Amino acid sequence: MLNSSSGFSFCYQEKLHLERDYKKVLKNGKKIVTDFVNIFVLNRKDNNEIRRLGLITSKKVGNATERNRAKRRLREIFRTNKHKLTPGLDIIFILKPEIKLTGYGKIKETVLDCLKSAKFYNDI
Repeated sequence: MLNSSSGFSFCYQEKLHLERDYKKVLKNGKKIVTDFVNIFVLNRKDNNEIRRLGLITSKKVGNATERNRAKRRLREIFRTNKHKLTPGLDIIFILKPEIKLTGYGKIKETVLDCLKSAKFYNDI
């Protein structure tokens, strides 16, 4: 059950945890490539409306501070826009080293534009 105090929370159920879930999204999901992040999106079709997020990063992205900053930015984009995403989505962001050189506004604009063009984001 989602946290009812705020529609903009980011709770435990909205995170991908299991390796099998990650593998399923990476194998069967739609891949969207940008300059600084690869996005994999899978519509689960399991009547569960929770949208879930997974993040994958490597040390190529930078030190721990840079990796965590990039992950926080992507979690924030997901958290503030999840209500506009198609229900039942699993999304994985695989970060590239270029993300540390990209500002938050550009990251947000690019990610949302990619999800809109793939018809997973409804800006109404």
